[in-house]
Amino acid sequence: MGRTGRPPKWLAEENALLGWGEPLRQYWRAINRDERRAVAKVRAKRKAHDKRRAKCRCEAYPWPHRPGGGFCRFPDPPLERWQRKPGVRPYRKRYAGIRRQIARNNGLHPIRDRATIDAMMPSVMNMAKHLHAQHPKYKYRNIAITDKGITGNWTTAGPTM
Repeated sequence: MGRTGRPPKWLAEENALLGWGEPLRQYWRAINRDERRAVAKVRAKRKAHDKRRAKCRCEAYPWPHRPGGGFCRFPDPPLERWQRKPGVRPYRKRYAGIRRQIARNNGLHPIRDRATIDAMMPSVMNMAKHLHAQHPKYKYRNIAITDKGITGNWTTAGPTM
């Protein structure tokens, strides 16, 4: 077999004569699809069960959590509270990969044009969220910077520039 997983022509012809018409790749795709479907079903069942599970909203954590876990001493009040680590993951670092993608696809330099990209990030994120709601496979790299402003388009194979 070649590197792409396709048999040579002579072997494909032999397989067709023997009645093995469905290529091996399609066979494994079907198996993988069924396995993914089964895993998704288990995950959905687990998520539904977790939603029904009792949650504590005490002062130990600023989010709903499992009763009696970590700092929570349900039903007693907690002795200490969860504290956020100072200086970890600054806000601007959140968009580092997106900044690079937008810069690369629009001919901008991620460091030299940082101020321009920073000024655009709020509108870029709003547009990306809007497009992502319509098309879940939408990628941030599909944001285009034009003379008229920022545009976003959904394509199946990356940007159309």
